[in-house]
Amino acid sequence: MYLENLEPTRPTFVAPLQNQRSLSSDFVFLSQDERVGFAAEACIDVLRSANRLLGEEVYRWEHLQGEVALDSLDGPACSPEQTLVLIGGTEMPWRPASDRLSALRGSIRNAARLCVVGSAVFVPLGAGVLGAKQLSVHPNFQPGVMETAPGLDMVEAATCHHKSLSSAISPTAAIRMMVELIGARDGEFTRAALSKYLGLTDAQASPNMAGEHWRYTRMAQGDPVIGEALTLMLEHLEDTLTVGQIAGLLDVSPRKLERGFRELLRQTPLKVYRDLRLDRARNLMAQTSMPMNEISVACGFSNVTLMKKWFVKKYREAPEQVRLHSYGGLRPN
Repeated sequence: MYLENLEPTRPTFVAPLQNQRSLSSDFVFLSQDERVGFAAEACIDVLRSANRLLGEEVYRWEHLQGEVALDSLDGPACSPEQTLVLIGGTEMPWRPASDRLSALRGSIRNAARLCVVGSAVFVPLGAGVLGAKQLSVHPNFQPGVMETAPGLDMVEAATCHHKSLSSAISPTAAIRMMVELIGARDGEFTRAALSKYLGLTDAQASPNMAGEHWRYTRMAQGDPVIGEALTLMLEHLEDTLTVGQIAGLLDVSPRKLERGFRELLRQTPLKVYRDLRLDRARNLMAQTSMPMNEISVACGFSNVTLMKKWFVKKYREAPEQVRLHSYGGLRPN
């Protein structure tokens, strides 16, 4: 495993840490048994939410449930480009079967990063490949860990990231661990927004945090003009403004505004504006029973045909499919 230290607290708008191979975007989850499979699914939901906020399928995953899943594999459970997440509970220690220790040892050694949750701390200990000296351990397991590895430093925190090992004391803490891993890779802006999106902070999530507006705001890297332009667009989805009107409200020239959009967002203002309107239309289709013609008006399209044209081009599915899925076929209008 690679031995870079993970620093969850990073400045806002940090570029993705693609050069640090231990911060992989590809995860393999191995749960102790079916009783803790829910914890792996909760962690996967964090990755799914991150993809939603980032606007692309950055994170990938696979879930192997129980040690028995290792028996059907031809080699290690993960590749050197993947993060291996071992999910255990908080009641019984995870003592791997002796005939599977070799497979587990090979998988751990092969992984770019190892994450252990709850009782899974005993897996790398039993295999003799822990690879780090600091980790978070649930109180139920601290005596056993101290007896097995007296030289370990058990930190007083729900999560810990040391070298290429991440740890969480419980399945619940694993969600926070995943958010921290994503934040270390994609920046503090992403970590904070993801925490709000998942309801992990006391602050109420902003309605503008998700979707296209959030993605473009992140790409703007704190530029005040582009940020204010995006806010103006969001506030005027129905009565759409021209590029000249937006530039006038911001007291900049249209050419400067267009140049800023191209440099930071890699799109023209009109394309970004249309993406914001389509994002709003998609949400209305999925979450309300508004007729399509009313949605088109609410999102600044002159007619339903035009809205559907751009919708299919962007999302590669018809608006009727979104509504059919959301309402189980009960409200197809």
